[in-house]
Amino acid sequence: MSTNSILILDDEKSYLELLKGLLVEEGFTDVITETDPLEAIDILHSKNVDLVLCDVYMPQMNGLELLERITLEYPHIPVIMVTAISDVKTALKAIEQGAYEFITKPPDIDRLIITIKRALERRLLSLERDALRETSALPKIKWQKDFAGLVTKSSLMYKVFELVEIFAPTNETILITGETGTGKDLIAKNIHNLSPRKSGPFLVVNLASISPTLFESELFGHEKGSFTGAANDKAGYFESANGGTIFLDEIGELPKELQGKLLRTIQYNEIFRIGSSRPIKLNTRIIAATNKNMMNAIKKNEFRSDLYYRLTRGFINLPPLRKREGDIKLLANYFLTAGNLIYKKNILGIIDEAFTQLEQYSFPGNVRELENIILNTVAQTKDKTFIERFNLPDLSDDRVSMKSMAEDDLVTIDDAVKLHIIRIMNHTNQNIQKAAAILGVSERTLQRRLQEIRNNKIKLRQF
Repeated sequence: MSTNSILILDDEKSYLELLKGLLVEEGFTDVITETDPLEAIDILHSKNVDLVLCDVYMPQMNGLELLERITLEYPHIPVIMVTAISDVKTALKAIEQGAYEFITKPPDIDRLIITIKRALERRLLSLERDALRETSALPKIKWQKDFAGLVTKSSLMYKVFELVEIFAPTNETILITGETGTGKDLIAKNIHNLSPRKSGPFLVVNLASISPTLFESELFGHEKGSFTGAANDKAGYFESANGGTIFLDEIGELPKELQGKLLRTIQYNEIFRIGSSRPIKLNTRIIAATNKNMMNAIKKNEFRSDLYYRLTRGFINLPPLRKREGDIKLLANYFLTAGNLIYKKNILGIIDEAFTQLEQYSFPGNVRELENIILNTVAQTKDKTFIERFNLPDLSDDRVSMKSMAEDDLVTIDDAVKLHIIRIMNHTNQNIQKAAAILGVSERTLQRRLQEIRNNKIKLRQF
């Protein structure tokens, strides 16, 4: 019997009861049913839900809109979308937005049960990984204070820690820059934990994952009846972070039309909900992060210079892993320890030739990519053996390596990332899941970057 809690959302009561009965017969004893997707948000707030089965087409709210809310606020809860209509375009959109799987009604019960079990297994693994990042049982390098989740012996990172200790006690807005996977989120969390606001909320908002049509409502909230579908008053993320810190990840994705409103929020410490003329005073610290070249974005008129200078009252740039001397070996051993715990393995170590292999690789996905490579290798390696080799992308047939491009400044960082994504896609025969693991990003983020490459008309071999 499974103790996992499953929430089923569908506007057909008879279908809900039928599906609940089938799941109970299969051993899932805690099954919650709901016809109103708006009520589902309250259920997720008040109960520990492990998995959601959600219909796409519901009268109160489109299932894809609800999916976006769930993946943003509860990233560890897998969502399986179910619909009576076989629609490839909708299915792809659901997967891009973070759905675990898309199944057509009436579902094949065997396939559904297998999908549910796999989704729950992935959720457990994800939670275990996050727990291991925080646990004190794993090795950590200590600075003057214990910087949670950050493992380093690099002098460049020690300089970052000095800035964290300088900025943390203040109330300044901070911009953290750095390549994908360098740990910008961990730095933001440490700033919050070392600040007088540490007992308040730390709210993470990934701006790249919010639908453009929902940006203003999600950030600033709305009043009941202010637009179609606004059935209730809603507090935005800024209000929810009152008394604490709001972390605006991927700030470079904020639409130009909202940048002025964010600037006003910083200047006056207040926001207006959509549909209201009453200002709401804030006591919220803003930390933002981006992997974009913001000066290029300003030159292209994609980002306001006055907002940029407001955000950089405190500025921290994270060095890429390839410039953190000694950290590749240190982190590889750290993630090996973590992998042994996660997969219940007893791998004895990594041989020198394998370390050399890692040190010669450029790691465009930085620490996150290294973590994925080590954990995937541990999962495939037998107990009581040594890791002798890593399955890294073969870049030997490319005219220019990522490392030489970075050193000689032949291309922009954005172009280098695009070129590397193309290489990884070719290396994995266009397998999104494998490519995302190598790059150290989510499948959804990779899908979005591929769409950007298509829009810019950069050709992919075999793609």
